[in-house]
Amino acid sequence: MLKWLRPVADSWPGRFLRNIVQRYFIHDVGRQGAALAYYLLFMIFPFLIFLSSLLGLLNLDISSMIRSLQNLLPSGVLDVIETYFNYVSQTSSTAMLWFGLVFTIYFPMRAADCLMHAVRRAYHLPQPKNQVFYTAKVLLYTVFLLVSISLALALATVGRQVLQFAGRFVVVPEAFIDLWSDLRFVILGGVMFAAVGLLYAAAQDVRQPARNVVPGVLAALIGWMVVSAAFSFYVENFANYSVIYGALGTVIVLMMWLNLTAVVLIMGAEVNGALLAMRTEAS
Repeated sequence: MLKWLRPVADSWPGRFLRNIVQRYFIHDVGRQGAALAYYLLFMIFPFLIFLSSLLGLLNLDISSMIRSLQNLLPSGVLDVIETYFNYVSQTSSTAMLWFGLVFTIYFPMRAADCLMHAVRRAYHLPQPKNQVFYTAKVLLYTVFLLVSISLALALATVGRQVLQFAGRFVVVPEAFIDLWSDLRFVILGGVMFAAVGLLYAAAQDVRQPARNVVPGVLAALIGWMVVSAAFSFYVENFANYSVIYGALGTVIVLMMWLNLTAVVLIMGAEVNGALLAMRTEAS
């Protein structure tokens, strides 16, 4: 049995998997993921305050937007978001809009900074020498991230009725309207790819070639979709957290999903680091 396993362990896939597992424990990805999930939690609610206040002031239909996201997020996460959206939108005001905007910048900066440090550790990079430049880079990426999230939500929630309404003012081919239900998720994937790829690249001290960034981005996005689908199936069919935690059940589901998301994002960078180390050893 050991003789049969040795060639597998010494092969390129075996060495890669062993490297990934070692990196998970050596770089303490579990603890980094928990810290990132904490910042992501504080990032979500100010952003939801800002977004729902804006939607409330514009009198847009929130329920239809939430339903369009049911294929992307676990149902427990959607329940929390929809409840929060409806509550804040009913009490929306200009003051809440500005409050959400201010903290929508601060907390995503902390989350981006936490994730960038995890990415630097995956690439075995030291602490940034120019802290002012690094902070400015985190701020610029945070603005880009918020724009990407807003664009992703807009793409995911734009439906046939919206396109038909837009057709009153500009020419929108009927064939494009028919294809949009499938095409919008392709564009959404492109937006997410750009957001994660820019994060991995921005964490570097020097410009990296595409082969040092793209594999980890693909691994992170594919892993996130698989993990989200598996976690959603598990929660809906096996784990009833509302029985154990009562009203806090949906919050527990949200925290678990954020933790899984954080670990997947960090492991995407670890994939790039492992591939880079293996190429360095081979040369």
